[in-house]
Amino acid sequence: MPTTINPAIRVLIVCDQSDTAPLLGYMIREKGLNAIIETSVQRAIDRAMEIMPDLIVIDVNAPHSERIVLAKKYRALSQKPILLFLPAHHETEILEAYRAGVDECIVKPVSPAIFLAKITSWSRRSTTAPLSPRRVPRLRLDSARRLALFENGEKVSLTNLEFRLLRLLLNRPGHIFRNDEIIRSVWGLSGESDQTALKNVVYRLRKKLGEEREYMVQTSPGGYSFLEE
Repeated sequence: MPTTINPAIRVLIVCDQSDTAPLLGYMIREKGLNAIIETSVQRAIDRAMEIMPDLIVIDVNAPHSERIVLAKKYRALSQKPILLFLPAHHETEILEAYRAGVDECIVKPVSPAIFLAKITSWSRRSTTAPLSPRRVPRLRLDSARRLALFENGEKVSLTNLEFRLLRLLLNRPGHIFRNDEIIRSVWGLSGESDQTALKNVVYRLRKKLGEEREYMVQTSPGGYSFLEE
């Protein structure tokens, strides 16, 4: 029987090569998946936080250290599968990638058939694995208007940093994000911040959620989490 893939599966392709990115997108769409292409490494994390992909493919023409940094940022953001292209079979780089949280390294060159087989396999795992939901019943987010929307119809307007923080925590309810992970994700690849700035954003977010809901943003030793109930 033919393999059935959920067409709602979102595959984020982070590829800074103008000739390769459209080809990867075309191949993935031919498999019935929703391929989203991001050609800017600087915008990559923002894009991931916006669409919350089910599968991430990284193919960037950059030093290995930069690829590892990008992979770590994605892993801090989500537990969804990460596939990383590598330009050569260097055992040290491959091991470092797996330690950074990459699920599979794809060493170039690779045939389209093998690449699509890997995409199909990881897409199935992404939809069957017991991963954390992206939203909870009591609260959902409106990215276009930067609003927190509650069941009773109440809307809470958030600043950019408040919204990014809440979206990160909501992506994995109950998971404790370390302070350094939050700072990297919320302030971005090139952003700079410190523990005090993070505490200020958490304080303002709790105030906007109100006394009855401020418990949702939980403080833990060395980090923060979102409480579902």
